[in-house]
Amino acid sequence: MISFITPMRTPDPGNIQRIARMLPRGFEFIVVTTPGGAAHARNIGAAKAAGDVLVFVDEDVHLQADWKWEDWLKRDWDFAIAALYWPSPSINVFMMRVESTMLNVLTAVFRYKMFMSGFAVVRRKAFEAAGGYNENVLFEEHAITLDFYRRHFRGARLPVRVRMLRRWHGWGPHNNVTSRGQHHPPPNPGEILVLRT
Repeated sequence: MISFITPMRTPDPGNIQRIARMLPRGFEFIVVTTPGGAAHARNIGAAKAAGDVLVFVDEDVHLQADWKWEDWLKRDWDFAIAALYWPSPSINVFMMRVESTMLNVLTAVFRYKMFMSGFAVVRRKAFEAAGGYNENVLFEEHAITLDFYRRHFRGARLPVRVRMLRRWHGWGPHNNVTSRGQHHPPPNPGEILVLRT
């Protein structure tokens, strides 16, 4: 089973419906609005998920894919990322193009599978072996990628295109979605929404 997990700062029914419509049909879709940063919310979603494959999708992306999961799951990988990241027209400014190009070169040319959670897939056994997202570091996506490589997990690129809808702040010294330095409360009733796509 595949579980899609989206951390969301505040519940937004319109955005939840938008995300659900772009995902493949018939899968578990979990939205987590628990405060404490994106890593904390992703870990809560992973703990709630029924799937043995976890797909982390950010709230501020648009995904384009043919969703051939049956074929994709037969391939030999432990974690996987999107094939392409690019800014949407509304944020297609110079620095976003530079950062997107750097990421695409890193993943396609140098074959470094940066676990960017605009769209990031992992088999549960690998996620649990890495201890999930580290909630005490500034750049949790870099940290979990290094954890996967240290454990010799195999990464792959899947034919999914990610269009970013919001400007990144991830490369600068101020990361406004990090879990580092925040209180990590357990989820309250209503902060985990389990749906079907």
